[in-house]
Amino acid sequence: MQKKLKSILLLDDNLATNFIHKKFLQKANCAEQIIDFRSGINALKYLTQQGIRQPDMIMVDINMPIMSAWEFLELYENSRQITKTDTTIVLLSTSLSPADKEKADNTPVIKEVLLKPLSVESIQQTIDKHFNK
Repeated sequence: MQKKLKSILLLDDNLATNFIHKKFLQKANCAEQIIDFRSGINALKYLTQQGIRQPDMIMVDINMPIMSAWEFLELYENSRQITKTDTTIVLLSTSLSPADKEKADNTPVIKEVLLKPLSVESIQQTIDKHFNK
């Protein structure tokens, strides 16, 4: 039986993509709570709140205006207000450039890169890989 996560944070600036991915996550029945944001700034505000449980997994789109995934991850990693846990970070991309792939491979906090759009199968494989060991 697949492990059900407590929470997944989904971060993508595209409203339609967030909606579709949230539906796939719900269909995969892989988390008790799915929190979605369209802004890295708002996601960081949420993550720095006192008393919240950090998500088991953060799925973040690479290319976002205002704050890219790289900027989000740098602020996330350097924040003293975020309680560091074993949160699994997954990057989402429509097409991974060689530069982004190399950067992802050299960023230890990133556990996986998935191509968009997500599917129930890709979500289940990712959870099995990182949580059902």
